[in-house]
Amino acid sequence: MKIIVAKTAGFCFGVENAINKALSTKGKIVTLGEIIHNELVVNKLKSKGIYPINSLDEYTEGTVVIRSHGVGQAVYERLSKQGIEFVDATCPFVKKIHKIVNNAYLQNKQVIITGEAEHAEVVGINGWCGGSAIIIDSEEATENLDFINKECVLVSQTTFSAEKFKNIKKIIKNKCKIVEIFDTICYTTRDRQQEAVKIAQNVDIMLVIGGSHSSNTIKLYNLAKQYCKQSYLITCLEDLSKVVKKDVSVGITAGASTPKELIMEVIDIMSDTQGKSKEMLNEEVAANANNEAMNEFVSAMKIESAYDRPQEGKRTKVTVVSANKDGIIVNYNAKTDAFIDKSEVELDEKDYNPANYSKGDVFEAVFIAKKSKEDMVAMSKRIIAQRELEDQKAQEIINGKEFTIKIEKAVKDAGLLSKLGSYTIFVPQSQIRIGFEKNLDKYVGKELRVRKIEAKNGDKPSSKKIIASHKVIAEDEKRAKEDAFWNLMIPNTIVKGVVKRFAKFGAFVSVNKNDCLAHISDLSWTKVQDPAEVLELNKTYEFLILDANRETGKVSLGYKQLQKKPYEEAQEKYPVDSVVKGTVERIFAYGAFVSIDKGIDGLVPVSEISYSFVKDANEAFKVGQEIEAKVIKFEGSKITLSVKALLDPPAQVEKDVEITSDDIKENNEKRAKANAKKFENVASQAKKPKAKKTATPAPVQEEAKSWTSETAGATMADLFKGLNLSFDNKDAE
Repeated sequence: MKIIVAKTAGFCFGVENAINKALSTKGKIVTLGEIIHNELVVNKLKSKGIYPINSLDEYTEGTVVIRSHGVGQAVYERLSKQGIEFVDATCPFVKKIHKIVNNAYLQNKQVIITGEAEHAEVVGINGWCGGSAIIIDSEEATENLDFINKECVLVSQTTFSAEKFKNIKKIIKNKCKIVEIFDTICYTTRDRQQEAVKIAQNVDIMLVIGGSHSSNTIKLYNLAKQYCKQSYLITCLEDLSKVVKKDVSVGITAGASTPKELIMEVIDIMSDTQGKSKEMLNEEVAANANNEAMNEFVSAMKIESAYDRPQEGKRTKVTVVSANKDGIIVNYNAKTDAFIDKSEVELDEKDYNPANYSKGDVFEAVFIAKKSKEDMVAMSKRIIAQRELEDQKAQEIINGKEFTIKIEKAVKDAGLLSKLGSYTIFVPQSQIRIGFEKNLDKYVGKELRVRKIEAKNGDKPSSKKIIASHKVIAEDEKRAKEDAFWNLMIPNTIVKGVVKRFAKFGAFVSVNKNDCLAHISDLSWTKVQDPAEVLELNKTYEFLILDANRETGKVSLGYKQLQKKPYEEAQEKYPVDSVVKGTVERIFAYGAFVSIDKGIDGLVPVSEISYSFVKDANEAFKVGQEIEAKVIKFEGSKITLSVKALLDPPAQVEKDVEITSDDIKENNEKRAKANAKKFENVASQAKKPKAKKTATPAPVQEEAKSWTSETAGATMADLFKGLNLSFDNKDAE
């Protein structure tokens, strides 16, 4: 019996991740639904105290684990509202579908899902578009649907049939003018299906191992039946009783929720009539079913060929039979001779000398691909020497030295393999680069700088295995670049940057290959609607660092801060006494604001509008009116303009006044009253005696003399001097 085991059989990444998260969570744990559709695994989890609940209505206590199928938006909202702790083990591929569907829903697009309506994954996806999705499980289901006037988005359940999705996609394209298609079938599912078909086409019996409630397992079984009539669904070991054992070829695959223990037990039973030993099969299945690179390359190192012929790469002692200019004939098992070509003797072919090898000399060599013309087994001594040198290098690597390896093999969903002397080097998938690396095949044949790291996840240390990482080197280099970058990001310093892209809120600028943001409010002193009004893509400018926060990783740049303010430019462009043209933009009672340049306004006060009195500027101007004005003052950022200064001042005009009799009469009356009052004041002064001097009284004679000479001889004319006692002729009449 020949047995072919699918390399993709067993747990997928999403399932394994969910189980590991459930097992690593501390305290009381419940899973929202069965974590996988496999009774054996569910019962195993129950034995560890991890029980499933069908909905949050059944929740009482503990941490909730969201399984890999994912849940709808409402479930997250309820968990948050009720303050329930949870661990999200949703498969990353399913998470991606949630985002696609939610974005489409928010844009009012019609969501179409290919899959099984009742499947937990589809229910969860539909929960991200308010339950509005159209769910299609077959080509026939699209016949009565009309999407002609709708904008649609098509996604698929990750475990849906790739062939069905391909057909449905064509139909949807014809039914809908505007459709955005996302092929969200998991690549692991696709590979598993393709491998199942390939094996089923080349075997007599096909066994599909997995739960009867597992969607992907049932799809594998249905695919297998199309290409192999004797296909069986194996949900437990008892199902093997219906399989007829005979000397035929048997293919074995398993669903994504099938544990490796069940796969190995099935193979153990089926291998009773197969040539390989049970130990060898166990090693192969451990490598393939569990997708662990460690198991795979360890198995590859331990398995010996079932044939008696020498295995390529095997090292053994040989004895020299003879040596000549072409190479050395050696004996490796006392019966069989082998040939070592001169190019395979020394590290450098130029160093080969037949005289250095005598009959009977013993040394070690390895079997290599056949090169001898005489149908002799080919061997190499050079490879041994090369390995010894590489082993010395490996010791330096073990001590922490960085080194470069050439990738020889990619192990799906596990990592990369290489050889260095007698050491096997394994780079886990998580250690290839910063972030998740999906495509491993692209590294095969290429060089990779790596550094040794400690084994994790229970890997047993081995003297001939090196676990290496390129990620740690990349992280160190990234950290060094970040340190150099942040050391330069000092606020209020000037840096050069290249404008890379625009957004509504600003421009993203590359400074030393790091993205920084120049907010739109910091691009110009005047208001702009689009960063492209100020900056050009792929052009280098100088910016001022406004703020740098390493914790948030954000740097704010300013461009306008290095430019002159509009009023500074205006003061140079429009000095005092210069005449400007502008447009009236806003009018108030106290004056009008006139735009004289982009972002520059000047005020024409109401007093500077005209020489005539203007009560309100609205009487003189209209919005949008173009005017000329003179700059009369700069005060900070304020510009004062004058329209009046450009006008000619009004001429001085003397008015002829007509004097009437009433005016003369009124004037005479005023004058008479003034004279009378003045007379009273003079008379009162004449009657008053002069004040006596108290300091040194004067003699009586002196006093009388003084008064006589100054007062006694005064006439009436002297007393009324200065009074106008004349009357107008008309008054006399």
